[in-house]
Amino acid sequence: MMRKSTLIVALAAGLMLIGAGCTSTVTLEKPTVSAAALDTDKGGTLRLTWNSVTDAKSYEVTTDDSVYTNATSPFDVTTPSATIEVRAVNGSDKSDPATIDCKVVETSSLVLYGISDPSGNDPSGLVFASDGTASAMSLVDANKPSIDFVCDDQVAEVLPVGLINAGDYGWASNAKVNTVMDAGTTDYDAFTEAANTGYSSKLAVAANGVYALWLSTSATWTTSDHFCKAKIVSVEQPTGTYYKVTLNVAYQKIGGLRWLIN
Repeated sequence: MMRKSTLIVALAAGLMLIGAGCTSTVTLEKPTVSAAALDTDKGGTLRLTWNSVTDAKSYEVTTDDSVYTNATSPFDVTTPSATIEVRAVNGSDKSDPATIDCKVVETSSLVLYGISDPSGNDPSGLVFASDGTASAMSLVDANKPSIDFVCDDQVAEVLPVGLINAGDYGWASNAKVNTVMDAGTTDYDAFTEAANTGYSSKLAVAANGVYALWLSTSATWTTSDHFCKAKIVSVEQPTGTYYKVTLNVAYQKIGGLRWLIN
């Protein structure tokens, strides 16, 4: 007959074996992540920062093409990515991701008319709203403070038609220092990062051309700036006099960041 003390020891050993076969799940909170463009390369790098998550042993950062384990805050992403995710990790347990949306805001089939259009009411101004959407506006006085670029078919430097910073027209209500440059490609989708130099306040544009737009109110880069891209879909002369330009545009909503991924 098994002695009572022997039975107790056997039961305890059995419980230990059962416990050893079970693993506990750690519930991790999603990290709270901030993202900001860096001035070290004028917006080519996005710096992520987050506070420690209780019970997290490490952190994982996922970009469009890479997974970085054992990431630490701050963490710099230097390759343009449409979406970035940050997770807290403890062994095999991971938190829900904190997601940073870096995609551009797109507006398609905008139509601008050269300022020689005799009607005067057709839209010649390109305007970007704070949410990234773009619109075309006429050059009436009430619109002038908002306008970012003017579709011009009269100024010699941009003939036959081009985009000019609205701040160049001497309107008292508009002091913008916006600039534009040729992206050197006709592939709108493949153009994923604007340059940080080489811009001009006025530039001639042509059908199928792709252009980088730098929206600013100062002559130097700041996180208040925004970068955009434009694809010229067509350039027409409806009556053989003034020009009509159709374009697609995309706006990076993260201040100062030069990434332009659709």
